[in-house]
Amino acid sequence: MLENLEFVQSIPICCALAVCGGLLEVGATAVTAVPAVRESEGRSMRPWLYWFALAGNLGLQFIGSIMSHLVATWFGPVSIVVPFFYSSTLLSNMLIFGVLLGTEHFSKLMRVGSYVIVVAVILLPVVGPEAQENQDIIALFHHWYAILWFTFLLCAMTITGALLLFGIDKFKENKRFFILLTARAAAISVNLTVSRSFILSPSKFMLASFVALKIFSGSIYTYAIVVQATTVDQARFVPLNTTTIILVNAATGILIWEDWRVIQSWYGYACVFVLLGLGCDMLLSLPQLDSNNPHFGTGRRMSTLITKGLSQRGGYLTIQEDQPSQRPLAELDLPDRLDSSQQTPSVSLTRKEAW
Repeated sequence: MLENLEFVQSIPICCALAVCGGLLEVGATAVTAVPAVRESEGRSMRPWLYWFALAGNLGLQFIGSIMSHLVATWFGPVSIVVPFFYSSTLLSNMLIFGVLLGTEHFSKLMRVGSYVIVVAVILLPVVGPEAQENQDIIALFHHWYAILWFTFLLCAMTITGALLLFGIDKFKENKRFFILLTARAAAISVNLTVSRSFILSPSKFMLASFVALKIFSGSIYTYAIVVQATTVDQARFVPLNTTTIILVNAATGILIWEDWRVIQSWYGYACVFVLLGLGCDMLLSLPQLDSNNPHFGTGRRMSTLITKGLSQRGGYLTIQEDQPSQRPLAELDLPDRLDSSQQTPSVSLTRKEAW
């Protein structure tokens, strides 16, 4: 059992695992996006190659999730895992799709926004919470504020998860945004909390409950990704979702894991979140190329296979749907490649509408 193993707390290991998880998530999307680019160029692809790409996508996503959403929490504060994970996806976007594959052009505003977030995250271990050894999960959950916050997260996750299951198309866009933001932020906070609890010698009842919550919260988080791909504007939702998850996760660290005892600089900690908010604001015009992407993310590909089906013609694969991949990757809901004077009005309008 995990409680019989010794996990020495280490912020560097925690950060490295979170970064690797983010890199693998974007890599998983690249595995799926490359075949779509081949199709857009008129190059036929055998069915087994498509299935191999899908399997690679799911496999990399699974490994990345284990590294960042489970093992990383065993070596450091949960409030550090999420910022490093999301900053890693931002840099990986530019590295994989911009430099290695050369399929995307990232404007100066996008690059600056990504750099602001990365700088803020680099400062986080310096001013944020330190690692805490020998925490007692039972003692932590004896505090009324920890119980109240965890109950709130559970209720929010359950209610919004039920709404997602029954469909949110009937709601107005602002309500759809609220439901999805709440579902994903609450689910990932619960998921990371129970992940860290596995190594803190919980009682048998608590361990069984945490395993069930791990599966339940992970299911809601994944299903929310599938739903958001078709119900909200990705360019506006993804940066807001990142900001919300980071803030809710920080609150979870303070109220449940008592990060307030070991925060090195409250002023610096507050400034880090200001920088994160500013960086996300700059990215409100960029649909991220990770599992959230409506065309190449896991949700889109799974929906394609489940709802539309596949057919074979002469040994090659034809997807029975109006494929967005029939156009080049750069044209799929991404900012037009215009000069800065042409881009600025649309970016400003998008940011104003989002906030």
